Amino acid sequence: MELQNFTPVPAILWRTIVDDDRMAAAVVARITYRIVDGRLLLDSAQDWPIDKAEYDSPAGLRPPEDCFYRGGVDLIVLGSARAPRGQPAPKVEVRVYLDDAAGYSFVSGVDVYGERLWTRSFGGELVATAPRPFVECELSMANAFGGVQTWDQLPVPHVSNPEGKGYYTEAAAALEQPLANIEDPRRPVQRWSDHPDPVGVGFCPPQFGPKATRNTVLDERGVITKIEPSFFNEAFPDLVAPPPPPHARCQVYGVREQGAVGFRLPTPPLVARVRLGDKTVVRELAYDQIGVEPDLDRVFITYRYPFRYTVERMQARSCELHWSPRAHEG
Repeated sequence: MELQNFTPVPAILWRTIVDDDRMAAAVVARITYRIVDGRLLLDSAQDWPIDKAEYDSPAGLRPPEDCFYRGGVDLIVLGSARAPRGQPAPKVEVRVYLDDAAGYSFVSGVDVYGERLWTRSFGGELVATAPRPFVECELSMANAFGGVQTWDQLPVPHVSNPEGKGYYTEAAAALEQPLANIEDPRRPVQRWSDHPDPVGVGFCPPQFGPKATRNTVLDERGVITKIEPSFFNEAFPDLVAPPPPPHARCQVYGVREQGAVGFRLPTPPLVARVRLGDKTVVRELAYDQIGVEPDLDRVFITYRYPFRYTVERMQARSCELHWSPRAHEG
């Protein structure tokens, strides 16, 4: 079975074998939008691709699209934290809100601090300096907790984020060295020996340990016996939201000098038409990922329809992607 795509947006048909005669499949499409007056309008460029192999994207090289379904909707913000009105601030709160009038509500985010160092107090303990006011700080893993330390002349990288900062194994190594800029608002670093999980609002690194810990079940031998769907989410665990309703409002604070980035989600605009023998089903693709690029006034939304089917010899099978009759609703 191959995907016939009757739309101009990037899309794939992902498939895998379940057993001798059963398959799992997912139609996955990604649409790039422009934010115009709080609405999302189709971008003619469609710069965000999707592929079953590694592919280049505006965020760099991305891993293959390789899952049946996820454990929620990824919320991803790509850019920098920015102080309001361009006035230097010691801290900027980056928050992502999703809500609607019917009661759906989700909020998450990070706190971003200006540069701080561990310095010695009069009592001899290491304390953090006050954050230096800043205007802009990149929301990258380089500014999140992590890094590399040396033990017995050997490098010891932080398991989840070797490119970060703030990870120290000895007080002497921390002296006059930086703390991470990006922190979990619920778990701020208070001592040099604190080792919080790295947090962020962009794509979660594939090797991110806490995601694997939360979403796998091991038996007494340490063998994985279950993998939760959330294992396949690409956002940080705290930015995986329950599926929002159409027209929910999305607002991102702390990423533009002039205020929040805001828009409403469009009606899911795509349908899959799957034919198996003499049976045809038409299903809407649901929200799968929402990615915001504040600097470009651009959004990408990934949509997904997962399904299973039984392989029968000589059976006619087809899968088509079409615009939904409701696509014009915006």
